Amino acid sequence: MSTPRTHHRNWDEFRWEQEIRRDERRINCYFRTLPSCLDLPGEEEMVNGTIAAQSDLLSGVTVSNGTSAPWSYLQLPEDEGEDHDDNSRPEGRRPGEYLIESIDKLASQWNVHCALKQDIQYAALSIACAYAKLLARCADFLDVPYNNIPLKRCLGKRCLFDLLELNTFLEMFAESAPGECAFAEFQQKRLIALREQLSNMLAQCK
Repeated sequence: MSTPRTHHRNWDEFRWEQEIRRDERRINCYFRTLPSCLDLPGEEEMVNGTIAAQSDLLSGVTVSNGTSAPWSYLQLPEDEGEDHDDNSRPEGRRPGEYLIESIDKLASQWNVHCALKQDIQYAALSIACAYAKLLARCADFLDVPYNNIPLKRCLGKRCLFDLLELNTFLEMFAESAPGECAFAEFQQKRLIALREQLSNMLAQCK
């Protein structure tokens, strides 16, 4: 298996942000290209070829075999260089696990509430996707060890942005579907409480 070169460990927060933005542009390109190649022979190679032809989408990171790798490939194993404080976490649980559980519960409630309502399915689906994005981002934030503070802070800030974006989507949804206003506002209030918890976790990344 290829192993990441170590220069990325000296990146600052700005450099990580550049790499994550490039990774997201690459993901967007993938899904824009996929419909034209779907179910064709060599589908994956065709999509990857389109991405590789755009130099600005290639990662600034190289691995030992000379190929580029997305930023997520570079995360260190949890036990590599990380200081563990046995007094800082409840037994059997990792820091921030409650945050993931709370977001997952809100997402599940949202999906169950909207699943059979045909008149709001399109708007409800966009919010479900926003919940999925927030969950993935928070999981990345929690998984990065504290020996990589620049990456952890970068992801934490993006978590806050994604949470605020989701809150805005819920506000717009409530305005467009007055009958769902109470449920949307309930979700917004819970997200505001989670935003404070997430902000406190980010403040600890020093």
